[in-house]
Amino acid sequence: MMACQITSYDVDADGQWCYLLGLYSPDNKSLNARCQLYHLVQKQAQILDAYAACFTQMPVTDNVGHKNSLIAFCQKKPDESVHKLHVMEVGNPAPGAQKHRVAVDLQMAPDAVQDIPVLMQASPKYGLLFIMTKLGYFFMYEASTGALIYRQRITDQLPFVCVRNGSTDGMICINRAGQVHAINVDADNLIKFMAAAQHIPNGTDLAFKIAARFSLPGADDMFTAKFNQ
Repeated sequence: MMACQITSYDVDADGQWCYLLGLYSPDNKSLNARCQLYHLVQKQAQILDAYAACFTQMPVTDNVGHKNSLIAFCQKKPDESVHKLHVMEVGNPAPGAQKHRVAVDLQMAPDAVQDIPVLMQASPKYGLLFIMTKLGYFFMYEASTGALIYRQRITDQLPFVCVRNGSTDGMICINRAGQVHAINVDADNLIKFMAAAQHIPNGTDLAFKIAARFSLPGADDMFTAKFNQ
């Protein structure tokens, strides 16, 4: 039997789904992962090659009154060379909509192409997903499109635990050296940053949608332009 280090466990807000995630090394060199996704009512399981995961509830369509129940996870299958971020709906979609599903390549830093994701949290107040990697890189992705919003190395030590900050909807992370990192979204500048960022595909349109969806400041000029069209 192969030893496996359990790194996370969670249950979705509706009590329908849970997952158990662990890391293992088959050759004491490479690091692999397994995630067992389990439906508590139907008693059915699915195995994923996921290195980090989280459940969340947030709107991912223009129907802001409907909160989509989602699981997000970072996956790399044994025959693949890149990690992928998957966002999948595990609840009922908004009326008239299909189940939400997005898959994008995780864009590792050029100097850390062999890095791996190890921790995830969601920020439903802003429609964002937070990822921490083994080498200390922080990623911020938008959940409805899978667009990379921000990436920055914030520590040179292995982050080993994180929790959602309930008061700010940010993330608190602790690394191997015992340092505590509080990561929060600047609500006053998020939309302006997204609209101006050259690396975000259709950044202005996405910023407009996120501002409207989550009632965020910073899109006054965009709203005025839309109204005058």
